[in-house]
Amino acid sequence: MYLRKITSLMNNLHFKQILVPSVNLYSFSVKQQKQSSEESNQKPLKYFGSQASRWTAQDSRSGPKRDIPWFQPEENDIDQSLDRSLFEHVPGLEEKQLILSYHYNKEHGLPTGDIEMRMTELGMKPETIG
Repeated sequence: MYLRKITSLMNNLHFKQILVPSVNLYSFSVKQQKQSSEESNQKPLKYFGSQASRWTAQDSRSGPKRDIPWFQPEENDIDQSLDRSLFEHVPGLEEKQLILSYHYNKEHGLPTGDIEMRMTELGMKPETIG
C-alpha cells in the first residue's frame, strides 16, 4: 500500500512536470502572438506600392475598366425612335411649350424673338396669342 502511494505520487509529479512546461509554452506563444499583433497595429500601413495606391476614384464609381463590353448592343426600332425629338413623338407639345415660354418671357421682360420666329415657322401667329 505504501508503494502504491509512492507510485501514485511519482506519477502525479511526473504528470505535473510534463503539463506545466507545455502550459507555459502555450501561454508564451499566445503572449508572443498578441504582442506581435499589437506591434503591427502600432506601425503605419504601407500605402505606396500597395494595391490601394493604384485604385482611382473612377474605379470606385464605375468599377474596373473593361476592354470589351459585356454585351453587344444591337440597334432596334426603339433606339431609332429615341433619336427623334420629344416634340415629334407628342403632337401639339411644341406649340404648347412655345405658348407657355412666350407668356413667361413677356411677363418677365425677357426677349421673345426666337420664340416668335419658331411660332411663325410652325404657322402660329404670336400676335393672336393672348
